[in-house]
Amino acid sequence: MYLSVYGHLNVDFLLQVPEIPMEGSIFTNGTTVRAGGTARKISLVSGKLGMENEIFSKVGKDFPKNYIMELEKNGVSTKNILIDERYNFSPVCFIVSDLKKQVAFIDQGPMNDNGLEYKKLPSGNFVHFGTGDPHEYLKIKERIEKNVSFDPGQEIHYRYSKETFTSMLEGSKFLFLNRKEFEKAKEFLDSENMLNLTENIIVTLGSDGCLIMNKNEKFTMEAYKVNAKETLGAGDSFRAGFYLGIKNQFNLRKSCLLGMKIASIVVMHGSIPQNFPPLKELINSL
Repeated sequence: MYLSVYGHLNVDFLLQVPEIPMEGSIFTNGTTVRAGGTARKISLVSGKLGMENEIFSKVGKDFPKNYIMELEKNGVSTKNILIDERYNFSPVCFIVSDLKKQVAFIDQGPMNDNGLEYKKLPSGNFVHFGTGDPHEYLKIKERIEKNVSFDPGQEIHYRYSKETFTSMLEGSKFLFLNRKEFEKAKEFLDSENMLNLTENIIVTLGSDGCLIMNKNEKFTMEAYKVNAKETLGAGDSFRAGFYLGIKNQFNLRKSCLLGMKIASIVVMHGSIPQNFPPLKELINSL
């Protein structure tokens, strides 16, 4: 097993709007109900790219079985998806997007309750701790000797303190953040102190590319310019592509290029496509 991914598997209600209002009502350009969640997208894209991986998540008793079957069909091990009988099909996320920015409202359901704990430890060479309960993740992290990535996502704004952020960061190989999450992280620690705890900081910048920092270097890489149909899932797809690069022993720059290439395919397609080009073709396109 190459990758173990912890985080959300959601039912997403995506509302596309002309612009995101400050208050009041506004008409939508359409509403889509689909499988979502950061862990789901990382695992699904990783599976489609040929990387053996497993997902650790919690859902309610009536969570759509076809959402889980889609993961299995793409080579993802779902045996560590826990079903909490106290909930229906949560987690549920309502996402309002104008294709440039988004606002999300989430019913965490079983992902907000550590009464149902993961019984098995991750088997992947890399363990990716995404959204979820930091206290539970810290217990798991203390019991494993693996390459750990820390990716708190939007939950850094309301689920983390300086103490939990610092503890999760300590000893990690990669810290993944987007621009806003990086600004929040700097309220806990400055970049220098972060790099005393983690080997690398990778900040995704949307259409501006990505920023990579470690103790030896700091550089920004430009994104691929494409006509984006939908930007949701770009960051998670980047992570899957990045791991594919690391798995193939690419350096940081080339791994980030591959991550941005995968993200560009997803945003240009408007969703995760049925298939990605073969690795050799992807490498030649970098």
